[in-house]
Amino acid sequence: MGLHETEAFVLRTYKLAEADKIVALLTRSAGVVRGVARGARKLKSRFGASLEPYTLVSLSYYEKEARELVSIRQTEILRSYFHLATEAETVAGLDYLGELILEFVPPHDPNEKLFRMVRACMDAIADTPIDTDGIVRYFEVWLLKLSGFLPDVRACASCRRQFRADLFLSADSTLQCAPCAQGRGLRLSTEARTRLRAILHTAPGVWAREGREAAQETQQQLALLTRQLIARSLERFPRSRHAEK
Repeated sequence: MGLHETEAFVLRTYKLAEADKIVALLTRSAGVVRGVARGARKLKSRFGASLEPYTLVSLSYYEKEARELVSIRQTEILRSYFHLATEAETVAGLDYLGELILEFVPPHDPNEKLFRMVRACMDAIADTPIDTDGIVRYFEVWLLKLSGFLPDVRACASCRRQFRADLFLSADSTLQCAPCAQGRGLRLSTEARTRLRAILHTAPGVWAREGREAAQETQQQLALLTRQLIARSLERFPRSRHAEK
C-alpha cells in the first residue's frame, strides 16, 4: 500500500465522469494495474499525452488497501509510439497485444520477464512496423509460455521422443509426433517447428525479419497454432480484429 513508482505501458483508457479516466497499465513492479487519473480529460490536464495507449511512462500512483482502483498521481513519457497510429493494421496489432495482456495477466502480479518481452516487442514494432504480424506471433508464443499454456516444443507429449519431423497439436493442447498423433490435429511442418523453437532464443525483430522468407504455409500453421492455444486457454477467441488473422 502507499505510494509507488514504476515504469508502465498504458494499455487502455476509459472515460469516467466528465473529466477523469480509468487507465489500465502493465507495470514493471506490480503487473497489471488499473487506476483513476483525475482531470485527465481536461484540455490542460497535467497528464498531457502521456496516457495515450501504447505509451511507456514513468508512473507514480497511490494505492489504498481494499480498493481495486489506484490513484494515478503523475506520469512522464519515457517513449511514445504515437507514430504507429497512422497505420491501421499496426494499431490493430497493438490493440490485440493489449487485449491479450489484460486477459492473461492477473492484476497486481509482477512479472519482470513479461514486461521486458513486451518492451522488446513494442520497440521492434516501432522500428519495423512492416513486421507487425511476425512480432505479434512472437508475442503470442512468449505470452503462452510465460502463462504456462505453451506445450513442450522439443519432445512428443506421448512417447517423449525428440521431434525430428512434422508434429501435430492434439485436442488436449499438447504436441505429438506423427506416429503418436496418427494424423489427428493441426499439423506443423518441419519448418514451422524450427521457427517455433527459434522464438525461444531469438529477439522479436530478428525472428520476424528471418520469417519474411518462410513459406506461406508455415506462417499459416503458426498463426493457427497460437490462435487455437489462446482460444483454448481463454475458452473463447479474443475480440480484437487482429486475432482473426
